[in-house]
Amino acid sequence: MRRNKNWFSDLSIRYKLFASYVLVIMIPFMLLLIIHINLTQRENKETAVYASHKMLDESKSYLEYKAQAITEVLNFIGFNSLVQVGVTADSLQYEDVNLWHQDALQLSRLINQFRYNDDIDTIQIYMRQGLAGATESSEFLDISKVEFMTWFQDFSASKSVFAWLPSTLLDEEADPSELTVLRKVPNAHNIQQFDGIVRARVKPSAMQSVLDHAILFPHAASLLFNDRGDDLSQSEQFPYEADLVKDLRDLFFQTDHGDNYFEDNYRMDGKRYLLGIMAIPNTDMKLALIVPHSDISLSSTKARNRIVTIFLLVVPFMLPLSFFVAATATKRIRRLIVHVRKVKHGQFQIALLPASEDEIGELTHNFNVMVQNISGLMDETYTLGREVKNKELLALQAQINPHFLYNTLELINVMAIESGSKDIKQVVDELAIFYKLSLSNGKEFVTLESELQHIEAYVRIQNMRFGNPIRLELEVSRELFLCELPKILLQPLVENAILHGILEKENEEGTIRVSAWTEKGDVILEVMDDGVGMDEGKQSAILTGQNVSTKGGGYGVRNINERLQLSYGPLYGLKYESTLGQGTKVLLRVPLRKI
Repeated sequence: MRRNKNWFSDLSIRYKLFASYVLVIMIPFMLLLIIHINLTQRENKETAVYASHKMLDESKSYLEYKAQAITEVLNFIGFNSLVQVGVTADSLQYEDVNLWHQDALQLSRLINQFRYNDDIDTIQIYMRQGLAGATESSEFLDISKVEFMTWFQDFSASKSVFAWLPSTLLDEEADPSELTVLRKVPNAHNIQQFDGIVRARVKPSAMQSVLDHAILFPHAASLLFNDRGDDLSQSEQFPYEADLVKDLRDLFFQTDHGDNYFEDNYRMDGKRYLLGIMAIPNTDMKLALIVPHSDISLSSTKARNRIVTIFLLVVPFMLPLSFFVAATATKRIRRLIVHVRKVKHGQFQIALLPASEDEIGELTHNFNVMVQNISGLMDETYTLGREVKNKELLALQAQINPHFLYNTLELINVMAIESGSKDIKQVVDELAIFYKLSLSNGKEFVTLESELQHIEAYVRIQNMRFGNPIRLELEVSRELFLCELPKILLQPLVENAILHGILEKENEEGTIRVSAWTEKGDVILEVMDDGVGMDEGKQSAILTGQNVSTKGGGYGVRNINERLQLSYGPLYGLKYESTLGQGTKVLLRVPLRKI
């Protein structure tokens, strides 16, 4: 089980490099493919929405122009006095064929002026009397014969002057794609009433060409319908059911949209569509554009397929090339492994390997140097081993001496009590506390509380020695008492403050204040005295151990700084700030750790 679990780590570096090369190629490709697909889909959708908006607006403007041109023709005819008189003229007078023919020719010339409009196929006039009352023709129709029809009743009851209807409503045998435009001929005395209707039969290609022009996608479709829900015209490609027209009409009127409606997530038969509807101004017509989402994502699919195809073409060349590069890169490593195995078995007299200037060459060069120096290192190891044993003996002796002194002080203390010497007892007690804290049961790290007790004992001993000239002030929160420190950090600094600061003043008196606070995850300790201070030269020299006087102190400060940097790194240690005649301040920075 363990062997199967670590099978990859057990592979040779050649196969690992090969796998790395393959991954370096595969991962960016997959990321590129995912990012490209997401970006392309979003951009394609935005482009499709924008293009559909633009095309709808453009088609609407074109249809508005065509509708306006047609209505102008019908207005010209409907308001013409000859037409208004003709639709109400007495039909009996037209029993005279010549008169009928003369007036019919006159009206025909009038209505044939629409020929300048290529969208109109024919124009007809429905009359209550006049020419149609005597004899109907293809141009002049008797209105009484259509008064029972639904379209006429709806148009007559409406307040609209125009109506846009499919021609099949008026004539069942008409072309299903033909559009009819009706215009009421107002009564000469009452504009609220009408005496006739002008009908323009619009060519199927007139509207269909605009609808076809609106198609930008392979499976998109466009549609023209009126407020009744009648299908007026469709694009040549329209694969949808007839019920869709009424659904679009209801959707348009049920939504508070104004004259425009746009939905990019329209659902129909379980599929998503982009749907746009715009009202044609000054008409009751609506233009609808339907675009399947599959058309929008088609370009993304094509782009993805192109990238995948390119990758599949590259892979047959990439795999063997990657394996060759991996084998070439590890050839010198395999040769170096052979020599390392020889050294492993104690064979140090081997030929040096040729070394180039790259990283493997540097590794080979270092191996050659290592093999040459290994014998000398073995001798040095033996010598160093003897020295380490001597150092261990000295360290053991250094531990024995303080223990012996501490035990002796306990004996002196007992003897002082028996002889009634209280001063000797007090000094011995303080010295015993001092050494007990110094030993700290052999621990290298102690609490801040222990360090503060240590310097308190030290200052009490010095006050007994010099007549109480030193005041020690501690400004440390109890929350910091359990902070971890290397032992004997503060005592050498307090000792320097006494010997080199306070006792060198004329009155040989002074104050030492020890403070502590936290800052950015560290603990800052401050030892400040009001002694004689020092110049910049002494401040820099004291950290290097060059400021060693007969009173001592230089070695202790340097030792503290080196211990802090060895324990915590170069960012930690001591910092001196001093002014001649005013005093000295020492700052220690240690990490905030609690025991």
